[in-house]
Formats: sequence, structure tokens, C-alpha cells
Amino acid sequence: MTSRAQLSLAGVFVAVCLAAPNVARAQAVTEAEYLTVVNGMLDEMAPRSARAAAAIRETYRPFAALLALGDFDQIEEGLATGGLVPLPFDAPRFNVRVRLDGASPVGEQDIFHQEQYVSARPAAIGCLLDLASRVKSGPVEVTSLVRHLGYQDQLRLLNPNATTDVPTHAFGLAFDIAMVNTPLKTVLEIRDVLQQMSDAGDIFAIAERQQLVFHVVPQPSRLGWYNDVYARAITGRPWGRPLDAGASLTAMVSAAVSSLQPMPEVSAEWWAAENVPIEAPIVVLVDAPDPVPVYDLNPDSPTGHATHAGLLGEILSFTWRRMLPWNIV
Repeated sequence: MTSRAQLSLAGVFVAVCLAAPNVARAQAVTEAEYLTVVNGMLDEMAPRSARAAAAIRETYRPFAALLALGDFDQIEEGLATGGLVPLPFDAPRFNVRVRLDGASPVGEQDIFHQEQYVSARPAAIGCLLDLASRVKSGPVEVTSLVRHLGYQDQLRLLNPNATTDVPTHAFGLAFDIAMVNTPLKTVLEIRDVLQQMSDAGDIFAIAERQQLVFHVVPQPSRLGWYNDVYARAITGRPWGRPLDAGASLTAMVSAAVSSLQPMPEVSAEWWAAENVPIEAPIVVLVDAPDPVPVYDLNPDSPTGHATHAGLLGEILSFTWRRMLPWNIV
């Protein structure tokens, strides 16, 4: 007996075959073979996907108000100030293909502004480029990057997976990789790469049965690393692998005082004494009284967690100037 999930898969598969017969032939598998393999893969990944979804909620939910992009204007502002960055224009060079037309393209709910939706936070783009560099059998096809909350609300009417209180696409920290329109060999290789990166503590990965995509979010402990990957990629420099996140580090804060001014209640006395503003460099060494817990790099570990202070530090390094209520000089 054919299950409802198999019928759903069959409908998607047939639609893709009709729209792109060359791709279907390139897979060199029948519809039945495709359905069997993909259904088996989704069943196998279901426990991992459930754990990853729970970890995403636990880790990122406290920062939803800080990170979420409310409307399209905030996407434009993020692109203008560097909080969001576009996918490199030469994405195929990085083994990435962006779906700009056909079924479920990027920005399908606001196709007039599609170009702006081909973007994300630097860490998410770096994560995507790193992932794609590990896949050797063919390009990875991206169907979604950044969204805003208004877009997310529209999408909920069509896609149950968009109903979440932790909208990582609206954070600019997620991307989706298509299973359909991709040779089956490449789909399976992408699955293997995702599992390797998950086990290494680099990402959270969810295999979505309804949309037939891999939903990927960087691990909090890798945000800084993937930001560096992005910077290296766009300047043509290679990147290796992240250092051990469990290494012991000593925090140091550097600050420069550009102006020293008196408080209002003593300003008259201050200026009467002919004091003037000064400029002086200050270096402050901060010794933490207790070791700072680090993120358990095994997403399958029952004790894996992230400290809110550590995660907030990583996330704030990727917010843009719009969010600061003061000017730093």
C-alpha cells in the first residue's frame, strides 16, 4: 500500500520530471527507485532531524526578537550595512546553484525583489560555501536563504514547515538545499556531508519531507568560523577546518577613550579649572572567575547546550549598526 508521504513524494517527483526531463534522465533511476531511496533516507534521518529541530529551538529562541527581520526594508538595510551579504555572484564556482525560476524558486512570494532574497548573514553564506565545497558529485541547489517575518507569514499558508516560533530564515541564518532536480547520487552525498558536519558540531540539519529540502543552520559555536570562511571565499583565499572549540582562551577587551567629559553637576567647576578633553588608549584585561562552559559539539549528546552569554557574543558580532542605540568612537 502506498503511504500518503509516498504519494506526496510521487507528486513532486512527477512534476519535476515534467518540468525538467533532462534532469530526470540524468539521475538514471525510475520514479519507483527514486521514491524508495528518498523515503528510506528521510526515515533514516528523522530522529536526527527531530533532535536538530529541538536544538535549534533551544539555542536560538532566546534571541528571536534580536535577530528577526520584520519586513523587506530591514533586509535592504541589512544589505546596505553589512549585516546581510549576497551570495557571491559567481556561485557556480563554489559548487552552488540558485533556483531562480521553476517550482519553488528563491523569493517566490516576492519575485519582484528576488535578488535581495539571494542573501543571508555572512556566517550562513560561509556555511553554505563550506558545505558545497565538500560535495564532489554535482552542485547543491539552493531554494531559500533570507526571508522576513511578513514573508514567513505568507508562506505559512502554503508550507506547514514555515510555522515556527524560531524562524531561522528570518534570522538570516538558514538555507535550504533541494533534493528534487538533483541527481540521486548527489542527494545521497549531500546527506553524508550533512551528517559529517553535524557530527563535527558545525551545523544543525533537518531533512524536510513536505518540501523535499535539507534545512541547514550553523551551530552557534561556528558562527565566527563561518564568518571567516565567507571573508576568505570572497577574497579568493582557501579555508581549512575550525579549531577545537574547547580550547581555553583568555578574554581581552581593548577600548579607546576619545573624549573625557565632566558630569553636568560638576561641569562648571571642571571648566573653571581649565581642564580639557584628553585622548588616551586603555587596555583592560578581564579574568573570568570561573571557566566558561562551551557548546557540546555533538548535537546528538543529551547534555549538549550553549551558554546564553557565549551565543549572544557570537550573534551580536553579526548584527548591524541599525541596532546600536549609541555611536562608538
